[in-house]
Amino acid sequence: MIQQMANEVQPGTEFNKAKDSSLKAEAGDLLALLEITAGGAVAVVGCGGKTSLIELIAALSSEKRVLVSATAKAFPMTSRQVILCDTLKGCVEHKPQTGIQCLGIYNERNGKLGALPEQVLTDMTRYYDLVLMEADGSRCLPCKGWRRNEPVVYDFCTHTVGVVTMDALGKAAAGDVVHNLSEFLSLTGLSEGEIITVQALVDMVCLSEGMFRGCAGQQYLLVNRAEDESAVRASQAFLQVIKARYPGRFKRLLYGSVHRNTWYEVV
Repeated sequence: MIQQMANEVQPGTEFNKAKDSSLKAEAGDLLALLEITAGGAVAVVGCGGKTSLIELIAALSSEKRVLVSATAKAFPMTSRQVILCDTLKGCVEHKPQTGIQCLGIYNERNGKLGALPEQVLTDMTRYYDLVLMEADGSRCLPCKGWRRNEPVVYDFCTHTVGVVTMDALGKAAAGDVVHNLSEFLSLTGLSEGEIITVQALVDMVCLSEGMFRGCAGQQYLLVNRAEDESAVRASQAFLQVIKARYPGRFKRLLYGSVHRNTWYEVV
């Protein structure tokens, strides 16, 4: 369906009403594109590669003191180069050091790290050069509807990065594709079983009750898994709609691949 979507993106369609310049893209370094510098506190929300993106940013920043944690739930990092603290006592007593440290409260039932108390995490941030937080959950599904307490983004965040893919295009809106299906249907106006369109994905990301609800700091949108021509064209079309309909809504609109660490900005 992505190939079909890409083929439909021709001049004169609803996806090309913006000027041609909106389709220009410039390659760039991920940290530079996201403007991640010392003192940054980055919340990652959405569906389609949050954990992998956080791990990539952490690896690219590993010469600094990097804290990886969760304000929702996240699987612990397992690399031997990562210091893992999975009890509240251990996290509080941990002394920050150069490299990556992953802190949270381990839940034996699901194998994930739960959130540290907000004040504890807030107090920790002053001792790290970079804080990366998984602030959302989607159960590895490509679409989501958000409940009133989601995502969980704290006020001290300097960045909120939303991650999405084009994997759901052309699929039916159902429980095997969408996390929190009823909220997604209410958000997008689709009916259960109806085909997920570009407009539905735009609504999922951009509407006030969607992906960026309650977010803090500068907001960036990143389309992941754009790894072949059809996925790239679909990603460009999706970002073009957002650029045209929501000018200035996001600091930057990016697409690319966490797996390949290749990134482009729609300018």
